[in-house]
Amino acid sequence: MDLLHAFVTAIIGFAAAHRLLAYGVAFLLAGAETVPVFGALVPGTAIIVGLGALVPGGTLAMWPLIGLTAAGALTGDGLSYLFGRRYKQRAMGMWPLRTRPSLLAAGRAFFARHGSKAVLISRFLPGVRAAIPMVAGMSGMSAVRFYAVDVCAAALFALAHILLGMALGASLTVLHAIAGRLVVLVLILAAALALVVWLTPRVIRYAIGLLTRLRGPLRQWAEAGDGWVRRLVRSLLDPARPEALGLLVLGALLIGGLWLFFGVLQDVVAGDPLVRADAAIFHFLQSLRTPAVDQVMVAITELGDATVVIPVLVVTLAWLAWQRAWRAVFYGIAAVAGASLFAFLLKITLQYGRPANIYAGWDAYSFPSGHATASTALYGFLVVLICREVGARARVLVTAAASVFVGGIAFSRLYLGAHWLSDIMAGLAFGVAWVALLGLVYMQHARREVGASGLAAAGLSALLLAGGLHIATAHAKDMRRYALTLPLRHMTMADWHNSGWASLPVRRVDLMGDYEEPFILQWAGALAPLKAALRAQGWQTPAPWDLSSSVAWLLPDAKPNALPVLPHLDNGRSEALVMIKTSGNVPSGQRVILRVWPSGTVLTSAGATQPLWIGTVVTEKIEHLKPFASLVDERNDVNRALHALETSLPGIELKKRTLKEADWNGVVLLGQS
Repeated sequence: MDLLHAFVTAIIGFAAAHRLLAYGVAFLLAGAETVPVFGALVPGTAIIVGLGALVPGGTLAMWPLIGLTAAGALTGDGLSYLFGRRYKQRAMGMWPLRTRPSLLAAGRAFFARHGSKAVLISRFLPGVRAAIPMVAGMSGMSAVRFYAVDVCAAALFALAHILLGMALGASLTVLHAIAGRLVVLVLILAAALALVVWLTPRVIRYAIGLLTRLRGPLRQWAEAGDGWVRRLVRSLLDPARPEALGLLVLGALLIGGLWLFFGVLQDVVAGDPLVRADAAIFHFLQSLRTPAVDQVMVAITELGDATVVIPVLVVTLAWLAWQRAWRAVFYGIAAVAGASLFAFLLKITLQYGRPANIYAGWDAYSFPSGHATASTALYGFLVVLICREVGARARVLVTAAASVFVGGIAFSRLYLGAHWLSDIMAGLAFGVAWVALLGLVYMQHARREVGASGLAAAGLSALLLAGGLHIATAHAKDMRRYALTLPLRHMTMADWHNSGWASLPVRRVDLMGDYEEPFILQWAGALAPLKAALRAQGWQTPAPWDLSSSVAWLLPDAKPNALPVLPHLDNGRSEALVMIKTSGNVPSGQRVILRVWPSGTVLTSAGATQPLWIGTVVTEKIEHLKPFASLVDERNDVNRALHALETSLPGIELKKRTLKEADWNGVVLLGQS
């Protein structure tokens, strides 16, 4: 084991010293891992992750490394597949395969159990990775089918290993996103994508099971009387209609979509916590933005522009007209036009401003998101048409693919600061409800087939062509439009000292929009003088988040200054300064924590500008759960922590808010560098 560790370390060190050769090493190792028998001896995974760790420091570039790793994996798998397809059963008698019959046996059992999915799954399982491509060839799996799955497997393999290496290289820990913003964003997107892919088939199966159980009681109720509601229910539950279950699913989506839409609308109109969460999530996502991801997100958001939506709609309508499915043509127009018109009318009625000044005129209003509403309506109705004519497995795949695509467009609007979270939620909810309503009416009367496979091919072709042309012609302009610009508030130094300080936020807002601890410090200018003044009074920088400090939480007698400080966000912003005090007037086993964030306000004086910072101070008590671990318990008494900070900054100006709160006397400290 020590020898293998030394070998891996030497390879990574060689790659760091010879940058260009490192990409070749990644290509060769990714391919070598699928060589039968010998592939099990190649430490490719460890070395590729190690190469990924060189990316955050700038030694290697991310995309070339990912691309060559994926290409190497695809090449190795392809050669192994062709070998198995060429020699079939004769391969078992060749050296070195005849020395390891158990490898092929395990591979065959795995392939028989999972079928085509085995090619994808085995890429991440060292035990069978070296056998499955060859077994697929020996089993007669078609080349088109094999490579269609293997391209996805190679891409996911490369992304997972390089991103993991990048995370390790940037010292990600379990409790704090210390890695680069790119890694954090990729993890968020990966989690969201995994949730959609995992949740969609389960929700569909659960809904179908629930509706199947309710069909009997509902039918009995509908047949027990008369009235338009009972007649509608009898029509939906007619056992002679094969689409009855689909109609019930659409009914459930209609009710759920309307419930969510009106719930969001009520929160926006009333200014409930969702509105505060809007701002917090906006600032959080803006803090994660990087130029490389901006390029991708702008391209995704362009796929939801009218320049793409309209051609896709026209092509799909042309296909439906060619099939003489005139009713589907009418409902398709109603889906997109109705959703777009509703979004426009609601925008000009509420006149709810966007997070940033990206658009002018009526487009400057944001609620609800037109991109989310129109995309949900268009692709949602296409899903209704396609799912009416395909099998159960295809329905799940089509629905999941459309959900991921529309979800990607919606997330890109959030990421680029074009919309608030409430805009996106309302747009998606109304789009789903509108599509469900049209789908219910359409399926009640539609009898003509629309050619599901041809419709899907026509829509996808139009999307690729129109989307590609739009991205090629508008991307540079849109990159300038969606450039990162955070709004700043300007205030004079005199106004701040007089009464402007009272206009700043009173309490921290967490990512869910809830109010937390009060802001008791406002500091103008650089933070270095504040840090130096506190150090002189016994304050210190907390332990950084790394492996050793994370392990300290598992010690039953950890000292207050040995435990890293849990991160807090204010309106989505990360702390700019964190300091702790564990001595002096601080009781034993406790620590006082000062956290400082940018306020979003700039002070001006005599033509010069300086940032204004806001901070909170709390007391934490260390709880020792012997013999297991240590925990922290945040005290509710802000006044005691405030006194510790005030005595550490002699001469600081005191202001007082007219508040009556049990845990805070309303005092705010004003200081400047």
